[in-house]
Amino acid sequence: MRSPPCAFTPSPTNREGVAVAGDRGSPSEGLGVRKSLPLWFGAVIPSMLVGHAAGYALSGRPLIDARHGWFASALENSSVALIALCAILVACALLYAGFFKHSSIERSLVELWPRLALAQLALFATAESAEGLHLTLAGILTQIATALCAAYLLSLFSRLLARCIAGTDEAQRYLQRLLEEVAAFVCREPAPRSVTLFASAGHSRFQRPPPFA
Repeated sequence: MRSPPCAFTPSPTNREGVAVAGDRGSPSEGLGVRKSLPLWFGAVIPSMLVGHAAGYALSGRPLIDARHGWFASALENSSVALIALCAILVACALLYAGFFKHSSIERSLVELWPRLALAQLALFATAESAEGLHLTLAGILTQIATALCAAYLLSLFSRLLARCIAGTDEAQRYLQRLLEEVAAFVCREPAPRSVTLFASAGHSRFQRPPPFA
């Protein structure tokens, strides 16, 4: 039985009923990303700029002329981006190793503020005693107010991060289903009957019929 011109081929499903298209080696392959950038690519720009400055310094030429007005901002921004990338990698490694973990306390201002204030006061008292000073009421109140601001920002960030993680998982599943359904649509146009007869019989056996008298 011949299939219709645009047939939908259902994708295979697993035990949970989720469509699967095959084994995927990484999340980027599952989302259709063909190639990712290597990590060392983030160090190219600051390394080039440092080498550029070292070359000018060794040759005795100044690097403060009008043609190099972009140099300072480019070096600063690229260095900050590289430091941020390294910090993200270290944080991911610590989370993966179990040194840090997400908790519900970070999303609650009422629970986070007292803990953060006590920790800051203990650290502040240690620093003051190491400097040979004593705690003052103004310093204690300042630490409590700073802990409140930090707890508020951290709780907002933790809730935003939890929503982003949940949204990322949902978006990844949606994109996987979308790509699988798009790839499953196979449009097949039926060939004309003359082309089918020509392909099955061959050009040597295909003869023009005699003309009518």
